[in-house]
Amino acid sequence: MALLAASLATQSWAGIGVLPLGFGADSNAMAGTDMAFSSDPLSINNNTAGIAKPKSAQFSTVIEGFAMNGIRHADSLGNDERSRNDRALLVSGAWSKPLANHPGITIGLGLFAQGGVGYEYKNLNTAFGNSDDLTALFGVFRLAPAVAWNISDKFRLGFSGSINYSEAEQEIFPNTSDASSGFPGLDIKNMSGVSYAWRTGLQYDINDRLTLGMAYGSDTELVLKDGNAVVNFEAMGLGRVKYTSAKIDGLSLPSELGIGLAWKITPKLSLGADLNWYRWSKALGKVTTQLSGAQTNGAPDKIIINSDFGGQDQFSSSVGSKYQINDRTQFLAGVNHVGNVIKHGNESPLNNLIAKWHLSAGLNHELDQHWKTSLIANYVTKLNRQYTNTQLPLGRVAQETFSTYSVAIGVSYKW
Repeated sequence: MALLAASLATQSWAGIGVLPLGFGADSNAMAGTDMAFSSDPLSINNNTAGIAKPKSAQFSTVIEGFAMNGIRHADSLGNDERSRNDRALLVSGAWSKPLANHPGITIGLGLFAQGGVGYEYKNLNTAFGNSDDLTALFGVFRLAPAVAWNISDKFRLGFSGSINYSEAEQEIFPNTSDASSGFPGLDIKNMSGVSYAWRTGLQYDINDRLTLGMAYGSDTELVLKDGNAVVNFEAMGLGRVKYTSAKIDGLSLPSELGIGLAWKITPKLSLGADLNWYRWSKALGKVTTQLSGAQTNGAPDKIIINSDFGGQDQFSSSVGSKYQINDRTQFLAGVNHVGNVIKHGNESPLNNLIAKWHLSAGLNHELDQHWKTSLIANYVTKLNRQYTNTQLPLGRVAQETFSTYSVAIGVSYKW
């Protein structure tokens, strides 16, 4: 699983909206409604307490393919371009097992494509009268060991720590240089780093039909350093200057707090709802790009670029349902709504985080007493946002568009 995830690193840069909608087949099919429902090994990254529910060892994996044909940028310079990085493949897998000598304690280990962004525009018209490229790619991968306790027949508590590897590349009109405005094109490569985070959760069975779930996840710093860069100072007479050190500080995945209920209405039908809060103001706030180690005499030895991504704290809310069609087949569906992650006015082609409505549906089918397969479809409805561009040398009047769809396949094995 680790080798597969590593081989898909470039594709995984194209995760939507920074964070995946959910982890695990059921979570994905119910649009992230998982606080009280979590129960399979991939629950390590939803509500860790859920891995204490099963009484036997389990393994689960989900492979999700994205089509992002609806990500576009348009502006008053005549640009109307779709992001070229329009395909992605995300892979996650996890294992859990109750301890033989302490069956009330369950341990687990998960590997997750934790999040990412992939925007790639070719030959955009710029304010300097030429055409050039604009890209932003980053991905985050998580290895998370976990432990959960059945404190009583009704109460479960879980905790996971995680090691997070992040990597990124960025191009801001690398073939452009303008002396009158002092604008130099920029190309940054090979930034990466490791950070640590943690997650905890609980589940409480209020009665035989109603379960309460809560979880908290710390923020995950994106350590992006040890890269290199080329800055285009051709219009200033210095040519293209290589910098041996490049890093970006200030980006992270947000801390989150979630609460949810699962209600078993009949033996066949269950409904649930979640409310999650995300601290985007810190995760996508003030960001500093720093370059040093210029390899050309006369060039600035150090360059510091400060920017504001305009993140703001927001809630997401979701409802989900499960219906048992027969002894082996189950239908799941959900709807998720997210508030505005980015303040109006801070948008850009590289900051197109405007998705709001997510619609999901899926089927689980038990092949036998050990194997279960899942097929899930997700759709992010189309949304346009017009704004006045102040971030990049593009047209002043601009518009970002976002919509995607994905299909996921899940496989799980129960010992």
